[in-house]
Amino acid sequence: MAESHVISALIKKRSELSGEIEHYEKIIKECRENLTSIDNTIHIFDDSYDLRTIKSRRVVRNSYFVSGEATKIVLDVLRTSDKPLRTDEISDIVASKKSLFLDGKDKINFQKSILYALNTSEKRGLITSVGKDGLSLMWSIAEVA
Repeated sequence: MAESHVISALIKKRSELSGEIEHYEKIIKECRENLTSIDNTIHIFDDSYDLRTIKSRRVVRNSYFVSGEATKIVLDVLRTSDKPLRTDEISDIVASKKSLFLDGKDKINFQKSILYALNTSEKRGLITSVGKDGLSLMWSIAEVA
């Protein structure tokens, strides 16, 4: 006969997975309803449009930040710094501000999010890369003309 603690743990795990399935099924139902609404709206404007020609696009969600949050925090960090900061320093400061303690793959993915925010801010002219410290880029707020 199986140990009661093993059965108990399996029941708990099954309950969690069942709850996740219900949660994602609800999200899928809402997405399907939204998709139907969008399809109907497209057909209002062009009844002959072939919706099958629209390819699905993979959406990758950032699990660390809501939209625009990373850029805002990165800019705040650079504004309050009296010297240019390395990418890894910025990443560590932002993680600290968000009370995140990351290691391994999570830290690498977090740093990629920060680097993306830095590159986006540089393209917008908000910050500038001011050189390198070893392999790491140095960043500061762009000078206002």
